[in-house]
Amino acid sequence: MSAKKFVIVGAALSANKGAAAMAESVVEHLHEYVGPAEFTLLTTYPKDDATKTRDMRGVEVLGLEPLRLALVEFPLALLASISRALRIPRGWVRARGCRAILDSDCVIDVAGISFVDGRGIPITVYNALMTAVPLLLGTPTVKAAQAMGPFRKQPNRTLAKLILPHLAAICARGAGTREHLDELKLNNVHNVADLAFTLPTAEVLPFSIEERIAHCKNEYVLVMPSSVVKGLYQKQGGNYVDAMVELIKEIRRSTERTVVVAPHSLRVGKPEGRMNDGPVCDEIIARLQDDSEVIGISEDLYSAELRRLVADSRILVTSRFHAMISGLATATPTIVLGWSHKYREVLDLFGASEYGLDAIALSDTARVVGMVNGALDIHDVLEKQMKAALPDVMGQSEENFRIIASVLR
Repeated sequence: MSAKKFVIVGAALSANKGAAAMAESVVEHLHEYVGPAEFTLLTTYPKDDATKTRDMRGVEVLGLEPLRLALVEFPLALLASISRALRIPRGWVRARGCRAILDSDCVIDVAGISFVDGRGIPITVYNALMTAVPLLLGTPTVKAAQAMGPFRKQPNRTLAKLILPHLAAICARGAGTREHLDELKLNNVHNVADLAFTLPTAEVLPFSIEERIAHCKNEYVLVMPSSVVKGLYQKQGGNYVDAMVELIKEIRRSTERTVVVAPHSLRVGKPEGRMNDGPVCDEIIARLQDDSEVIGISEDLYSAELRRLVADSRILVTSRFHAMISGLATATPTIVLGWSHKYREVLDLFGASEYGLDAIALSDTARVVGMVNGALDIHDVLEKQMKAALPDVMGQSEENFRIIASVLR
């Protein structure tokens, strides 16, 4: 039996470990539904990602940077669509992205969030182009485990109405997303849970980390900040680093527990950005260096190792979506300081929406610390509640794979 060929877009194995978790989940599990499978990852960080696929069988990494997408791959896809309409063979298409997509059986988009109002013109256009290229080439495309909408603003609304009806399937990962998509009267939408719920948890952490947290394993409070939320918080007049430092000090004072601070998205040696929480974590840790029970993690961990770090904590406080997913997947009580409907619609699956706060709540340290202490007080109740919800959520997560299998040409 020949292997089915898939192209994965919308993810990089470096930087955003949430997108990496979804891509790794696809590679890990899809063969269970389609038989032998080979994958091409189209990524903005090809050199870094190539080093992370050495232990992943059947995965090729190709570069597809935003400028190349806009100036090379999209124009060629337009020409190839004309060739297709005229029934002219498309062997002349040699651009690496278009060629990989043409040679594949299905494109799997694991961007996680796309076609959302308020994310800015560059990201909106990038989402549209990345989705349009495989559609122009005639390759079935699945938006797997997506948060989408609302669609009230331009150009997002027009692009969504133009592109989304032509996808083979859209996997909506929450009730809010489903409501937004239903407003567009689409007939290709399916209800699912996030792909990353199926990600395995690493057995152990690297020794350098295990050594530092051995004295507080299963008892520490894990804090995972976000450069994205930093930007949003500061647009509203707040100082994110000040707020996080104050929050950690108060957690230390009121709980007397060790606090571990770690980035969930990281590009070592690179400046702060949407995909790099390292610098903001470094700032926070530097301000707390006099407290030996605030432990900073700077290692570039794999997604499964980050999940182990979450699983070994007593409680998680985070602004990163897929850090939250790891908390829920490991039945770790989780408090979220988020910025989108995408957080609460997942917490709803566990009956825990009250633990999802808007990021502006950081300005009320006492409120957040109160929630931390409250969650610690009923830790075992929350853990039991999450474990009870997990089987159904895992089934909804696996639905992504069944949908992908159903659209193969």
